Parts: sequence; C-alpha cells; structure tokens
Amino acid sequence: MKEYEIISKLFPNTKDLFLSDAQIVEINGQKWGITCDEFSFEEDLFTQNQPYTLGQNLVSATLSDLYATGCKPIFYEHALVFPKDKNNEWCEQLALGIKDTLNKANCTLIGGDTGQSRKFRYTGIALGMQIKNISRIFPDKEQNLYITGHLGDANEAIIKRRPTPLFELREIPENALACIDTSGGFMDAIWLLHGINPNFKIEIENPPCKDIGYLFAGAGEYELLYTSDKEDEKAIKIGKVIPNQTGVFLNGKDVKSAPPDPRAYRSIISYILAVKRQVKGFYEHNR
Repeated sequence: MKEYEIISKLFPNTKDLFLSDAQIVEINGQKWGITCDEFSFEEDLFTQNQPYTLGQNLVSATLSDLYATGCKPIFYEHALVFPKDKNNEWCEQLALGIKDTLNKANCTLIGGDTGQSRKFRYTGIALGMQIKNISRIFPDKEQNLYITGHLGDANEAIIKRRPTPLFELREIPENALACIDTSGGFMDAIWLLHGINPNFKIEIENPPCKDIGYLFAGAGEYELLYTSDKEDEKAIKIGKVIPNQTGVFLNGKDVKSAPPDPRAYRSIISYILAVKRQVKGFYEHNR
C-alpha cells in the first residue's frame, strides 16, 4: 500500500495532515511545530560506512520539517537502535554527528531511548516555535519557485553505489509564501504541492540536477522547495506557479502523473525500473 493511502486509513477524518510538513499546535497562545520521522537502512537507503555523516543527516532530515513550516527548532528527542554488527567507534561517530548538528541548529536534546538490535533504526522527534506561518498552500497570486540547493545527489549516490551525500542544514526561508521539503525526492514534493493546489500551474525550468531522471526517484536530499513573490538571492530560482491554471511542467514538457511510490514495490530493483519507465514515458510523450 502507498504511504499516503496508509496515512489516510489511519486518519480518515483528518483532511489537513498533508497541508504542512510538521503539525502545528497552540500552547499558551504560542504556536509550536512538532515532527516525528523514522529512518532505516532498508527504507531510506542511507549508506553505513560514514557514521558521522549519517548522524548529521539524521538530524538535518528530522529538522527539515520544522524549517519548512516556519518553526525554529528548540527541543529534540530520539530513539536510537544501534546495529549489533557495528563497533564502539562507529556508534561514537554516529552520536557525535547527531550532537554536532543539534548544536549547529541551537536545538537541545532533552531525552529519548537507546537500544541495540540486529537492524539499525532511528526515530527523531523535534519541536520548534513557529516564527513564520508557512504551509504548503499557495497564496492566490503568481509566485516564483525556489530550491535551496542542488537536486538528485542522493538518487545518484544510490544508482552509482556511492556514499550518501551530506544533507545541508537549512534555515527558514524568510521570504517563503509556501514551502515543502524534498524528503521524498523532488518530483514527489512537486506532486504533493500540485495535489494541494490543483488550480495552479507549476512550471519548472532548468532545476539544478545532473540528470533529470534523478528528479523522479524517491531518495530525498531534504532541500526546501518554496514559493515567493520576491527575488531571493539565497536560493535558486527554478520556475513559477500561476493561479487559475493547472498541470505540472518540467522544462516546458507536461508531467502527466505522480512519481512511483517506493513503498508500493517489493524490491528496490522493481522500484528503480518503475522510475525508469516513468522517465522514458515522460520523454516519449513530449517528443
């Protein structure tokens, strides 16, 4: 079953679960964002041979949801299950990567749980005070589309069997009108925005990526994808969104369907083949 179908089954009466990357709650008149993410080698395909980078990436990936909703990270908890086949140095480097990145984000680890098992698992929980009201909903006007960094690196690493790249720790885009992170890959984020804002045309032009095919695959690089009605030198302009129109267009070509959901496939090979079929169909349809 696909991820969003599972979520809809668990919360059938909740329509706003997909409207922002973190859930917003009000406590004593102040809005707070809360997010929870679990990671495993099997699902997220993070490589294991650079534990310090892995620790950095786990924190950056968790905090990304807060930044995308205009929240400043303040408190952090995690459940960390160390794999039994790793030595003490590996575990220490992983913990150091987590610690250093939390310090960089000025976010305090207040507790959690640690354990040991045959397989690695990590759950990050972050809370932050909302200082800018941002969701995935486009305001009713034309806006520029921005991305905070290069795209496709994580997917390229998987295809070419390279180490998972370092995910940069991003900050709240101060000029953002709507925002989402690319935790499920670039085109997955675009399609989520399209589903929430069906009366907008999303035009993507020359995204910073070595190969367009990498945009359709599901490994996230945790960049922030956002709209703004102002020029922003801190990010890369990659297009615009236009009200009272519809569709998703990449370099002037129509993207007809959502990217394959990796959870709907029994193996990574079958999933990669599905991505390749979609990319091939995209080119063939738009000849």
